[in-house]
Amino acid sequence: MINWYELAISSLWILGLTELLATLSIAHWFASLTSASLVQVLSGASFRIPTILGVSLFTAGMLLSASTWWERAGWAAVLILTMIEGRSTWKDWHTRPMKDSE
Repeated sequence: MINWYELAISSLWILGLTELLATLSIAHWFASLTSASLVQVLSGASFRIPTILGVSLFTAGMLLSASTWWERAGWAAVLILTMIEGRSTWKDWHTRPMKDSE
């Protein structure tokens, strides 16, 4: 019989890794178009937000599938730090000045 809880938890971290791989692939393609380094492209807010989303999903899946308290504590710490970084990135992205398209 299918354990639906395990399936849902596994889907979280697999979805997170899929998000990270897709973001890395698009960033690599964009870097090749613009002659910028991959690090420069990934450090932009438009790529940091999907990266943080992918890390958050992966971490949440690992947190929920952890079996011991110290594993849960470690994954919870990583998730909290990721959420803090995500909040900071989101604020930076929303407060940046818009460029005029003339």
